[in-house]
Amino acid sequence: MPPSATPASRRSEAPLRRAASLEPWPSLPYDLRPMALRCNIVTPTESVLDSEASYIEFPAWDGQKGVAPGAAPFLVRLGEGRLRVEKTGGPALFLLDGGFAQMNGGTLTILADSITAASDLTASAAESELNAANAEALRVGSLESRAKAEHRQRLAYARVSLARSGRR
Repeated sequence: MPPSATPASRRSEAPLRRAASLEPWPSLPYDLRPMALRCNIVTPTESVLDSEASYIEFPAWDGQKGVAPGAAPFLVRLGEGRLRVEKTGGPALFLLDGGFAQMNGGTLTILADSITAASDLTASAAESELNAANAEALRVGSLESRAKAEHRQRLAYARVSLARSGRR
């Protein structure tokens, strides 16, 4: 016989009480919600952005990294690629080329070697830069010049991708 069909004689006759775990938590002297996330983007020559953000995605040297409010502190070397800052007014998109990022105390500081706003990119210019980078990569000889050519190729691919994406 299923448990729901238990005879009345076997049911507990104790009155139902509200479980203690359903009582509201006492008020705490501090707020447990994550802190707001602040994003500062600077280059050697200017301050590019200083804003509150709900999420930030950027290219680290070993792949894309995302940061949300309440993230643990870190320091990471940056690579080349798309930087996206989710703000209340909509996302801010940039093409990032190297630098460092530090998360500390609810603030992400991006020290960029070079940064370009997505609104400044055009698909035709990005594609011609990619063609030039591909041609250069085919004719280089030394290891050092090869590494520079491959870096230029990766940056050109990221530029084309960001320019073609419709700035999403």
